[in-house]
Amino acid sequence: MKLLTLILALTLLAGCSYKEKVSVIPTLRPAVEIKTQNKPSNFLIAGFYPYWEQSKFPPQIAINNSINVLYHAFVWPDRNGNLVVPKSFNNKEIVDIATSKNIKVILSVGGGGNSGYLSSVLNNPQLFQNFADQLINFIKKNQYNGVDIDWEFPKNSTDALNLNKFVQILKQNLGNDYIICVDLPYANYSGRYFDIDFLKYFVSYFVVMSYDYSGAWSHISGYNAPLKPGFCNTHDIQKSIEYWLARGIDSKKILLGIPFYGRAFNADEPCQEFNQSFATTYRNILSLLKNEDYQYFWDFMTKTPYLVNKKNKIYYSFDDSSSINDKIRYAFEMNLGGIAIWEITQDIVDNHHLLLPDLVQTIKNNQLLN
Repeated sequence: MKLLTLILALTLLAGCSYKEKVSVIPTLRPAVEIKTQNKPSNFLIAGFYPYWEQSKFPPQIAINNSINVLYHAFVWPDRNGNLVVPKSFNNKEIVDIATSKNIKVILSVGGGGNSGYLSSVLNNPQLFQNFADQLINFIKKNQYNGVDIDWEFPKNSTDALNLNKFVQILKQNLGNDYIICVDLPYANYSGRYFDIDFLKYFVSYFVVMSYDYSGAWSHISGYNAPLKPGFCNTHDIQKSIEYWLARGIDSKKILLGIPFYGRAFNADEPCQEFNQSFATTYRNILSLLKNEDYQYFWDFMTKTPYLVNKKNKIYYSFDDSSSINDKIRYAFEMNLGGIAIWEITQDIVDNHHLLLPDLVQTIKNNQLLN
C-alpha cells in the first residue's frame, strides 16, 4: 500500500501536531451514514456478534433480519502488529448471510479482552503501518462495510493522539463508502482520552457502552445498566449521554448500548457489600424466574429490574423488555441515532430471540409518535 506508506510517513514521522492535522479535515466528505431499507427507518438497530458464540449460535439463527448493522467481533493486533483473526471467525458465511438480509457488516477491532497491544502497536510507526495494512486488506478482501474500533481503553494523551491517527488512516485508505465506528466508555475516567473534536470528522457512529456500571470492581452491589440516577451507582445512562453530548458529538451519531446480559452479586439486595460478582446472559436469568426462591423487583428510580434470592444470598441486576423499552424511549427523547446490543446471542432460547422482537416493536411504536 504505497498510499498508506506515504500517509504514515507524513503523519507519524513528521510528528504532525493536532492543529496541523485539523487542516486536512475540510477536504474530506462527511463520515458515511447508514441508509436503512425495509427496516425501522432513521433509527439504527445494531448488534455485536462475538466469534466465541458462533458455534453455539450459528449465523442462520443469531442474525435476525430486523437489525441494520452487525458488528462482527473481534480481531486484534498481536505484539508485532500482526492482525489476529480467530480460527472460528467464520467471516465469509457471516458476511454472506448478513448481506442477503440487507444488513451492513462491520469488523470490530479490540474488545475488552484483546485491546492489550493497541497502545504499543499504534505508538510504533512500523507496527502501526503493519497492522493498518493488514486490517485494511482484510476488510476489503472479505467485503466488510466498515470497521469498529473497540479500544478498551486508551490511558493517556499519547494513546488519544495515536487513536486519532489510526482513525484518520482508516478513513483515508478505506474511503467514503466505508463506515467507521468508535466505541466509547460511559464516563470521563477513560472518556477523556477520546478526542471527540478530532474524531467526529471521521467517525460515522459512536457506540456508547452504557453497561457494566457495576461489577466485581465496585464497592457495593449496584445496577449493571441504570437508566436514571439512583442510590447504588455513581453513574447512569442519562449522565453518560449528557456527557458525550456535552463533548460535542452529534446526537444522531450516538448509538446507545443495550445489554442482553446482567450481573450477579453475592448480596441479598442492591447497595450492599459483596465479595463475588459475575456476568450472565438474559437467557440464564430468565430460567431463574421460574425458581420460587427468586423474587422479581423493579427499581422505579433507575428503571431497572432485579432478582433476589434471600435464601442463597444472591442478587441479579439485568435488563428485560420493560427496562429496554424505557431505554429506547429515552434514546428517542434524546434524538439518538439508534442502539447497539451487546450481544445478540444472549437472548436466544430454543433458536428464537426473546428480547429482540419487543425491542423492534417499541422502536416502531416510537417512530409513529415522533
